[in-house]
Amino acid sequence: MKHLHMLMAVLLITAFLYQSYLVLSANKQMPFALKISTHILYAVIILSGAGMLMQLMSANAPVQWVFAKIILLVAALSASIKAFNNNATLSQRKTGILIAGVAYIGIVVLAFSKPGNLF
Repeated sequence: MKHLHMLMAVLLITAFLYQSYLVLSANKQMPFALKISTHILYAVIILSGAGMLMQLMSANAPVQWVFAKIILLVAALSASIKAFNNNATLSQRKTGILIAGVAYIGIVVLAFSKPGNLF
């Protein structure tokens, strides 16, 4: 489950970077097949993360950092929705990409450090 989750995270961040490149360089939208695949990636990463969270909770492991990752994922998702909207202005797109990028960096930092007492 862990390897699936990490693979989906790498693919999701790669798709985000590619879509950001398309929007900022040529002001183009992502191809339809890749747009659908990002939705599938989000679904698989959420389901695999929920499965791993259940395993952590059954082992009484500290999971505060997981809740911080969930909050950052929601922030990245909402900022990406705004950034890649067809009706968004250039400044809205840049701001959304910046916020989502910072959230993804925060998720990766939390995934590698796994602080035991975050709150």
